[in-house]
Amino acid sequence: MRKLSLILFMVILCISQTYAQSPDDQIKVLQKCIDLKELQDYLPGKSTQPLYVMQHGVSFNKDIKVSKNGKPLVFLSKQEVKSQHLEAYFLFWTFEINEKTARVSFVYNYDQNKSPKAVRTDLELSKQGSEWTVTTVAINKV
Repeated sequence: MRKLSLILFMVILCISQTYAQSPDDQIKVLQKCIDLKELQDYLPGKSTQPLYVMQHGVSFNKDIKVSKNGKPLVFLSKQEVKSQHLEAYFLFWTFEINEKTARVSFVYNYDQNKSPKAVRTDLELSKQGSEWTVTTVAINKV
């Protein structure tokens, strides 16, 4: 029984290491999401305010180096987003990265203190060398 448990543990460890998301890939894929051309009309222009990400559903390391307009993203809990009455924030539902592909789903919520609106975005990306390219985009106002 012990031997079987050890073998199972080793298999799980190998699988998780094979498909683990590298921090570099996470940064590149998240940056692609923030810079997505189809999303730019919904984001604040050359604002001095940072973009916010709600850490709910999918959570990121708060030290991840992704930025917009020279400002790093700010990662907040669900409670922090609600208590600060933020006007806009991202909420990621899916953030799956494999060796050569990635699949991401998120909602960008905006005008939350006036007439709440949201844009749902679903992406597929592929990796060539060390670069990620968006291959499929579906964006819908909800």
